[in-house]
Amino acid sequence: MITVCGANIDRAGLHRIPVVRPRHAGRYWQGIQHGELVDTIISEAESRDWEILDSRFAVAGDGADLAGALWLKTPEVDAPQGQTLSLGMLTSNRMTRKLRLYVGTVIAVCNNGMATGDLLMNRRHTHRLELRDEIRRSLDEYVTKARQIGEISDRLRDRQLSDNEWSRILVEAGRRRIMAWSRLGQVDEEYREPRHDEHGRGTSWTGLQAFTEIVKKDPPLRQMDSQNRFRQLLPVASRDLTIVA
Repeated sequence: MITVCGANIDRAGLHRIPVVRPRHAGRYWQGIQHGELVDTIISEAESRDWEILDSRFAVAGDGADLAGALWLKTPEVDAPQGQTLSLGMLTSNRMTRKLRLYVGTVIAVCNNGMATGDLLMNRRHTHRLELRDEIRRSLDEYVTKARQIGEISDRLRDRQLSDNEWSRILVEAGRRRIMAWSRLGQVDEEYREPRHDEHGRGTSWTGLQAFTEIVKKDPPLRQMDSQNRFRQLLPVASRDLTIVA
């Protein structure tokens, strides 16, 4: 999902977090200061006349790890009805995660969301990383991928799931360790009795939102990756109705 449940810091606080070089870092490693990262993304977005509607940030690992999301309005892309465009970011200055940017949306009524499954950026923290140039290229790509979100959402909503299909999806999610087996039971309960009418019943979209409701309880840095991996298990309405692995 491209929202951050468990947000615990604002932009000003991000600027106060120092970059601490890990002991095992090689000579080419270069940290990315969280405040600088967010400021660069927002600066590049606003230079394109994109409006920043809201933002959420969470840090962990003594401040070295960051999960963030910006809610956007762009002149180039109309968000699907009931959703808001969003850009997600994950990064770590502990050498445990590359810098990643995601494209997706937030569903306003329940603060759930989705990622398209496409990364805009997946780069190591090295001195070769030209941050502003990389972000500029990523935002160019954002427009193209954001235009696909409405179609993906519709195809998920249109794809009915049989009980056997849904059971296989949950089993595969457990095998891939996307979520603990015990908590996948909670996902199943949410799928069968959705708490929001907008989730529908018995579709891939219902399954995605059921998973998202439960994964919101996880630490923020896990949420985006877990939700994105689960979405890839869901079949969509198309000529080929097999599960996309």
